[in-house]
Amino acid sequence: MSKFAEIALQQKVIEGKETLTYSVPDNLNLQIGQLVRIPLKKSFTTGIVWELHNNIPEFRTVAIQEIVSEKPLLSLNQIEVAKWISNYYFCPLFKTLKLFIPKKILAGKPPKVRAKKAEQIIRSGIKTLTENQSQIFSAIIENKDNQNKFLIHGITGSGKTEIYTRIADHFLSQNKQVLILVPEISLTPQTIEYFEKSLGIPAAVIHSKLSEGERCQFWNKIHSGESKLVIGSRSSIFAPFQNLGVIIMDEEHELSYKQDNAPRYAIHQVIDKIQELNPEIKIIYGSATPSVETTERLANSTLHLKERIGISILPEIEIVDMREEFHRRNSSIFSERLKEEIFNILKNKEQAILFLNRRGSASSVVCRDCGYKVSCESCELPMTYHLKTFGNPALICHHCGKISQPPTTCPNCKGANIRFLGIGTQRIEEDLRKEFPEARVLRADKDTTATKHGFKEIYHAFREHKADILVGTQMIAKGLDLPKVNLVGVVLADIGLNIPDFRTGERNFQLMTQVAGRSGRASQKGKVLIQTYNPDNLTLTYVKNYDYENFFKYEITQRKLLKYPPFSQLAKIKIQNKSLITCKALSEKIHNLLENSAKELGLLDNLEITSYPGYIAKLRGKFQYIVFLKDISNTDLIHKVLEKLPKEYIMTSDIKIDVDPISTT
Repeated sequence: MSKFAEIALQQKVIEGKETLTYSVPDNLNLQIGQLVRIPLKKSFTTGIVWELHNNIPEFRTVAIQEIVSEKPLLSLNQIEVAKWISNYYFCPLFKTLKLFIPKKILAGKPPKVRAKKAEQIIRSGIKTLTENQSQIFSAIIENKDNQNKFLIHGITGSGKTEIYTRIADHFLSQNKQVLILVPEISLTPQTIEYFEKSLGIPAAVIHSKLSEGERCQFWNKIHSGESKLVIGSRSSIFAPFQNLGVIIMDEEHELSYKQDNAPRYAIHQVIDKIQELNPEIKIIYGSATPSVETTERLANSTLHLKERIGISILPEIEIVDMREEFHRRNSSIFSERLKEEIFNILKNKEQAILFLNRRGSASSVVCRDCGYKVSCESCELPMTYHLKTFGNPALICHHCGKISQPPTTCPNCKGANIRFLGIGTQRIEEDLRKEFPEARVLRADKDTTATKHGFKEIYHAFREHKADILVGTQMIAKGLDLPKVNLVGVVLADIGLNIPDFRTGERNFQLMTQVAGRSGRASQKGKVLIQTYNPDNLTLTYVKNYDYENFFKYEITQRKLLKYPPFSQLAKIKIQNKSLITCKALSEKIHNLLENSAKELGLLDNLEITSYPGYIAKLRGKFQYIVFLKDISNTDLIHKVLEKLPKEYIMTSDIKIDVDPISTT
């Protein structure tokens, strides 16, 4: 009987088809998941065997030329996950395939990697667990209630990492592979170092800043089963595990676990699908500030760590009202209280972190004579002034990357009264050097950590006390263990407090609590100062009291009233066009198509469809409109309606479908 194979390629194939059909020569013992060489037009390419069948096609087929990989590159379960991602997130299969296999391996041309001398890892051993930690470890391993998915809700510094290490060791002793997910590349240096020394084995590391050669090398080690311990950011979930025992997802609340580009997958949903296909895999989520959805979903399998380990205690949080500083004629970006505490830190030879959720030196450049504001021509958003990023002063648009020279005179009125308003990390660094000339200052933001080992070098320098103060953005708020830090200053908490989105309160609570947790992780009680012009903000009140319980009660009540996740499912369609009129018209057309489809299917009573301009109305020269869908029945009605959209609205680059988006904007 004739045999045929559906082959998935790494490039777009015929319109409307995800795979190409080839005949299988009798001499080839083909398996699903293998890499094969196939004729395509007048040349040859490679592809993955996606399906084998005996259905004779209506068209003439050509034969597969040869098998490139004897061992399948993808398992049957991985293929099922890839199919699900492609369908669930409305993404072409060829883009999904690239998540699972490095480009050069998929092309059948793996790069030659220089053999590196293996570094000897001296095992330090796993720390003795406290009684509370031991109880959590036992509950997870013994699995008395047939639970295979757990949330470890532990305050900052409570020793979640020690539990992760003990769990990893348990599965490694059973010859299973272990995956430890971290939200940002910034966390990988300390995470790798800790787990390798504790467990005494090298880790395979997967993140976005690896070279193609390094990526292929680690991929091959995981695929062969040589690497048992895998540490990485979100993309490591697609590594070719042969015998995966546990997935540990640290800082599970972080938004970076959601992919921003197609396929716009969310790690939580991908993990659910993996466990559905592999029920024996244990899933461990961990966070001091877990997401509202995870807390609600895993209410019956949440394990609590309520005290810091050792003699470390939570730092005291103080809210500083910057309105009073203004009335005292203090024009500095530092309150008198923050200056006083920084002085004490320097005097006692301790360390401090100053946090701001913004890069640059100033957030806008304004003419004080006529009010003209320098904006990006492509995005129509204020450009950020950078004093030293490129050696000389420059204006940068952090949305499209455009760089220009700051004006010396106003382009509008020709006046010379140009002022740089607002604050950024560079401005804080400059003002610190003026206020405390003896202080050694480091800055960690996307500008200073752009190189491959940028953050690693800054982290180690600060940990070794080669600097007294670390100024940074979100990357320094996440999970870093810096025992000499006894002061954290949030320079301006108001940034981000008023973004029009249902997750704004949650994000701010998480961010402030996490950055506060960097203080006082050793023997001394730390201090946290949060500067704000809005001291009565409810989120800041919960942060000050470390009151996750009441924060969650308030937030879950609001979500239920307004029918937001976890009480609904969302989808967002972002329409972009160089013409505002065309962009708006296209959004209205898509809105009407979806509404009509919902009516035909009888779903309109449970589906809310709205459209509005994007929060950033213009980006990279294109206007933005959003069509937003909310399934208030929470029964996956969204897919039934979206599937009715014509293909030209699903596969175009200017129409982006985002299922389970992290924001409404």
